[in-house]
Amino acid sequence: MRNRPELMTPDRLDQGYIIVLPGIEGESVLNRNIVRGLLRANVPYGIEIYDWTYGLKGYLLNLRYRRRHREQAEIICDKLANYRCRHPHQPVYLIGHSGGGAMTVFTLERLPVDVRVTGGLLLVPALYGEYDIAPAVARTERGVWDFCSWGDAFMLGFGTILLGTCDGRHRPAAGMTGFAASVHEACKLGGEAQPHLIEVPYQREMAQDWNLGGHFGPTSPSFVEHWIAPIVLGGEHAVE
Repeated sequence: MRNRPELMTPDRLDQGYIIVLPGIEGESVLNRNIVRGLLRANVPYGIEIYDWTYGLKGYLLNLRYRRRHREQAEIICDKLANYRCRHPHQPVYLIGHSGGGAMTVFTLERLPVDVRVTGGLLLVPALYGEYDIAPAVARTERGVWDFCSWGDAFMLGFGTILLGTCDGRHRPAAGMTGFAASVHEACKLGGEAQPHLIEVPYQREMAQDWNLGGHFGPTSPSFVEHWIAPIVLGGEHAVE
């Protein structure tokens, strides 16, 4: 499924653009499942999986090598800026799982001041909960959604305490705990008219869509179809 040409046709790109950013495992069934869920929901936009990693064998570098993060974030920024130049009014979203959620933030905060995307969706991001994402949120039109779950304690609790988060903190990640109140306050300094950080904590009804609260649950095609796609489609059932 990786970068199927039929998902990046001019007709699809004329309607919108989604970049899916994998976790530190790289391009895998997890991010392909995200795409499957979007297609099940008939999302009509251009959809691209961009593998920013060194691949599975380089998972520790993918997690902690900040130079790699910066370099890849700049590449993704260029993709977004080029698309915005050609399609100034179409919806544009970044969807990142785990380490890809951190990369979503690293990318958004580096966007030029004259480039904004519609929103960012962080699926259990491997980023410290006190990381200041206000600059990233400010580069969006609708805001940034953080899908978090205390059930992700093994990967984003024990795992990040041991190995660290993508921003180098040996603490539980925001994908487990959510972002700190101080981070939310910083995102609100621009007033109510500004885009916000929206927390989406795990809910029992998510289990109906095969998200059982663990690290991989948010990549379930059924979960993406019913919880993620409504946001990128901007419909009335989107979580706000």
